[in-house]
Amino acid sequence: MKTVKGYLLALITVLAAAGCGADSSDDDVRETFATADFQKFAVSLQGEDVGYMTMSTEAVGDSLFITQSMEWHLLLMGTTRTVTMSVQARTGTNMDLGYLTMTMSDGTSVIETAARRVGNTVETTVNTSGREITNSSEFEGDYLPSFVDLAAATMEWTAGDEKTFPTFDPSTGMIFQATVTCEAIEDVSLMGDMVPAARLLIAQQGMRTSVWVHQGQIVREEEAGMGMVLTRVAPDTEDNIIPTSDLYEVYAVTSNDVQDPRRAGERSWLLAGDVDWSEFELDYPGIQTVSDGPVITVTAFAPQNSLSFPMTEVSDELAPFLVADAMIQCVDPEIVAVADSLTEDATDAWDAVTRISRFVDRGVENVPTVSLPSAVDVLDNMRGDCNEHTILTVALCRAAGIPAVTCAGIVYVDNGIFGYHAWPAVWVGEWVAIDPTFSQPMADCTHIVLAQGSLDAQYVVNGVLGRLSIEEQ
Repeated sequence: MKTVKGYLLALITVLAAAGCGADSSDDDVRETFATADFQKFAVSLQGEDVGYMTMSTEAVGDSLFITQSMEWHLLLMGTTRTVTMSVQARTGTNMDLGYLTMTMSDGTSVIETAARRVGNTVETTVNTSGREITNSSEFEGDYLPSFVDLAAATMEWTAGDEKTFPTFDPSTGMIFQATVTCEAIEDVSLMGDMVPAARLLIAQQGMRTSVWVHQGQIVREEEAGMGMVLTRVAPDTEDNIIPTSDLYEVYAVTSNDVQDPRRAGERSWLLAGDVDWSEFELDYPGIQTVSDGPVITVTAFAPQNSLSFPMTEVSDELAPFLVADAMIQCVDPEIVAVADSLTEDATDAWDAVTRISRFVDRGVENVPTVSLPSAVDVLDNMRGDCNEHTILTVALCRAAGIPAVTCAGIVYVDNGIFGYHAWPAVWVGEWVAIDPTFSQPMADCTHIVLAQGSLDAQYVVNGVLGRLSIEEQ
């Protein structure tokens, strides 16, 4: 029912295809890539091998052709899934983005993205379940390279250097910032040889990844919270991976034992751990409040004065919770038709939400998946876990004119364990959390929100993986 997969995918896409850059001459770039035109890495999570990643670079005239491929084998809630991703980019010799394509699949669904740079704008097209969604994002400056770690490997570094660059996430089409800091120059092993490498800290969207680079080559990458390690290996290393550790259990959050966890009302929770809480928004009126600690107080009450339905007017403040995005295709004709049929005789907004939630709860087969959730894809396949239940519910609510948003955070499971989870919140005159994955018309008080919004907003949750514990107050 619950899953950490959304944050694994955020990690994959950030490491695979976010960009950064610096002023480097074309000659310097060509020279460094001459010794690193193909790189292969073994990938491990919490000490267990899960797959491989390869990167190849070919210089043709005044362009670079860069191909990055991943294959991860993940055991999640007793089910092994193989996640594959391929990214191909054409850039200038200084890695300035021109064109990029990405394909991601877990064997059950496929997400394809194409991005084209036009001046200071990146135009992105996401293809999922036969539909195309387009998006445009703008950035400042005249430089937007394709791969953050590979670009950083081409730069000159001395200890103490810090550089900030725009970065591009092909899974969402969003542009954000990355800060790269050179923490030290130190000797590390590169496939058996000791070489001097710059140890870089790359901070972006709540994640902090250490990367060791040497003469255009990436030697090693680590993300401490998730326990992710990429280690350079020989190109002919065999790809035999059989996962044995269930990642849902590996990333579980410990707490004291919680009595009657599914009851409504109000409960307070102390969030403990080595986490920079200044990066998090934890106060969500009507759903939860925050005080020093941080202590999160979650409220779960049925709405007292639900608005009439259809809603006649929505404020400018709520308008963003009605629009479509790359994965919430609430204007898709099939999504709209289903929303209309479900809510045709609804007596008020809360009744309309309850009908939609019940449809998703009963209709979507509850199985683990490891792919980027898309509302139209879920509607076509009617299968998935919490991310799929949530994104379809949000899309149907928005299609019905009811403001809705994705909540990402943690929920109590049992035996002193919280798990990472996603669920919707809806506006029916006040914000109320619901949970179709748990068959809960109203989400219980163990649902603690760590982020709200689309996938790019949820990256911040990576900052708590492996660092968080909970105690009821």
